Amino acid sequence: MAASPTDSTSEYEFGDAQNQLIGSLARKMALVGLVMVFFGLLQIFNGVASLFMSRNPDRIVAAAQKGGMPAEQLDLLKKAFEGGFWSSPITLSAVAFIVGGLFLFLLGLWTRQAAMGFAGIVLTKGKDISRLMDALGAMYRKYSMIYSFLLAAAIISLVTFGISLWHSWRGGS
Repeated sequence: MAASPTDSTSEYEFGDAQNQLIGSLARKMALVGLVMVFFGLLQIFNGVASLFMSRNPDRIVAAAQKGGMPAEQLDLLKKAFEGGFWSSPITLSAVAFIVGGLFLFLLGLWTRQAAMGFAGIVLTKGKDISRLMDALGAMYRKYSMIYSFLLAAAIISLVTFGISLWHSWRGGS
């Protein structure tokens, strides 16, 4: 490890071997973050496009009919659209795409922010600890969001499981 500078107000400075490892990590994180941002935006765009295309259920049914969908499946498709626009399975999947894309986009942004913090460690002198704390802050935001989503998913799973048990117990459909 590199010795800290003699000035007591200066920060710790990582050595060359540590800087190589941190720099390599930063480059890989930046690329992963960029890909996550790209696919997040692509998924958001896909969701928004699907949402606008699902505004006209008659067009979807007509396209399915033209594509040769059997009559019984066409009837099921028509019934799925009877509940209105927001209960349509296509609308729900479009909204799921948008939410998933937003999640991926934010993870990519925070991965890139952490990568910039790690790259700053290598590129600057005398600010290694500050840059490390910046990178850790970005990673904290990223993992806090993942933690929150997992907690929400666990709660939703437990609630839906409980509702399923309740319906099963009372003999409902």
